[in-house]
Amino acid sequence: MLIKRISLFFAICFSVFQASCAIKSENSGDPNTKEYYENAIISCLINGCDKEIIITGGNSLPEAGSLVLSVSLVHKPDSSSVTYNFSSSNPAIASVAPSSLIFTPSDYNVPQTLTITGSSDDSDSTDNSVVISILTPDSETIPYPILQKDNDKFLFATSASFAGDFGSGGLADFVCQNAANSLTGLPSGTYKTFAVAGTWRRAMPSKIDWVLKPNKDYIDFNGGAFTKAFSTDANALFAFGTGSGIAATAAGYWTGLQTDWSTANTCQGWTSSNLSDQGNFASSNDPNVGGISAGTPDFCNVAKSVVCVQQ
Repeated sequence: MLIKRISLFFAICFSVFQASCAIKSENSGDPNTKEYYENAIISCLINGCDKEIIITGGNSLPEAGSLVLSVSLVHKPDSSSVTYNFSSSNPAIASVAPSSLIFTPSDYNVPQTLTITGSSDDSDSTDNSVVISILTPDSETIPYPILQKDNDKFLFATSASFAGDFGSGGLADFVCQNAANSLTGLPSGTYKTFAVAGTWRRAMPSKIDWVLKPNKDYIDFNGGAFTKAFSTDANALFAFGTGSGIAATAAGYWTGLQTDWSTANTCQGWTSSNLSDQGNFASSNDPNVGGISAGTPDFCNVAKSVVCVQQ
């Protein structure tokens, strides 16, 4: 029972420490590791915790966004002024400004603003950990962990080798997953087809198994070039003009979409390659509405690309 209580106490301490991280630490280890914080907590439990800075504002930093922190002191400084310096463990991911804050006996408890700015990272879809190191006037280090929340999803266009009978439902998604698995350097995940048909997949007026997510940046793999194709809005639809469009061949790629996101011609639910049937398609490298629909359909025997979207 005693061991369980100690373990629970340690877990609580670790969570609290990660949340505020305004405890002095004289660790010489890597502040990006869990062990760094564990050592600081153990030292705190043995020697006592001397919290000298109050930091509010959270620990979550959106990619290409900002996190505004409020910083103040717990104790009135003995001297006329004290300076706290701030630095990032990875400025390429997150920068901090200003690099120092000065407190005096008259304003030590008045919150000052510290802004953490996240950079855009279009080559992966993983969150990144960053530590803001706070150097005190006594040359001690206070670590404050930040989690940069990645906002990217990935997509790509296949080769122009698919007539209008590339498949419906799970078969079409299998085509995309199989293509995704063969691309070296493409971030892993589940990939589905950016094409609508009947009650299988729909964007508007009401969504059915829709492949886009709201408020995301969609990065075109584009052979490893990683170019932003579109951002999505709160309705999980492309916001036109927010990227470079999707790179495919001159033939374009099948979508089945009208320019208003409603379902149009779909080559009989993507089961037909007949000259008598038609399917709507989109234009390559079009950052505007042409990126979902060229406006007129094409015959289903024409070979085009299929766009595959990470879920």
